[in-house]
Amino acid sequence: MKILITGINGFVGPILRKALETKGHIVYGIDLQSRDPHVYPFDITDANAVMRCVQEISPDFIYHLAAISKVAYEDPSILYTVNINGTINLLAASANLKKKPNFLFISSCQVYGIVDDSNQPITEETRVNPINHYGASKCAAEHIARVFHTIYELPVAIVRPFNHTGRGQTPDFIIPKIIRAVKDKKKEIILGDTAVIREFMDVRDIVEIYSDLCEQFPDGKTFNIASGKGYKISDILQLIQNMTGVQLKIKSSESLFRKNEIKKLIGDGTALNKLYDWKPAYGIKETLEWLLSE
Repeated sequence: MKILITGINGFVGPILRKALETKGHIVYGIDLQSRDPHVYPFDITDANAVMRCVQEISPDFIYHLAAISKVAYEDPSILYTVNINGTINLLAASANLKKKPNFLFISSCQVYGIVDDSNQPITEETRVNPINHYGASKCAAEHIARVFHTIYELPVAIVRPFNHTGRGQTPDFIIPKIIRAVKDKKKEIILGDTAVIREFMDVRDIVEIYSDLCEQFPDGKTFNIASGKGYKISDILQLIQNMTGVQLKIKSSESLFRKNEIKKLIGDGTALNKLYDWKPAYGIKETLEWLLSE
């Protein structure tokens, strides 16, 4: 099978590529820069470049990972241009092919916004109500993808992965930031609200279900990818300190506190688990050990 991964050089892309190639698939990619002959170097906001690339490859399957995924990204206009217009370009190019590819849109749990504790873990039936630009961009792109599915009969499925981490994730994200501080033997770390609760699934588990979705495509469906387990940032920090023996003094920074912070974000992955018999294989300690041993 010919597969195209957008954002192939990002966090998830390289791990997904390796998993798919191990299964015998031919994998191509799109990213901003590349010297790899199988990876096309351009910005997905360039509609003509997207069209040429998709026509040349004529993929059987597209994983749309490329996005600005920083919740507190400084320039909303750029974020919306990439996450919405870039997605439209890929959907339009896919719909234009004679043999339309299966299109998996990687959305985000951020589309749910603030959900009352009594309604968590969050199911796919929970009303989407994004409260930041990133979540709003993903929510809009979801609706656009469904319109392409309806009007052009483009095979589309949507997944909303909850927080995950692993090797290759930048220190812009909390666990790699803590790991980096430990490895650099820092004495203190600057953090925001350490009481927020998030899932921290292992990227290897995420890649496993992405691979399964390629082989058994849930056309027209939307699924959470979630473990149902949440951890306070402070608990993760303490766990890393216990594992390494390194003690970090926490220094709070007002700039890292968000006015519209989502205090808790835990998902219900039952629907996906039932259909694919999938559940995370790695616990938080195994993931942290993997990161610390890098």
